[in-house]
Amino acid sequence: MKKLNNKGFAISTMLYGLLVVLILLITLLMGTMAFNRKNSREFTDIVIDELENPESAVNKNKK
Repeated sequence: MKKLNNKGFAISTMLYGLLVVLILLITLLMGTMAFNRKNSREFTDIVIDELENPESAVNKNKK
């Protein structure tokens, strides 16, 4: 049986490890951005609704 090249094995292990870390970081970043976008959209929808219907906003605050 042929002996395994340890240098090549170490380099490929490091590369695959870095690839996994990069994928995890990109996933975390995309999740955070999606969460921020969702919150911003909800906030702007609420503000637009209150500006378009001021009576309903006053009634909501009285309840």
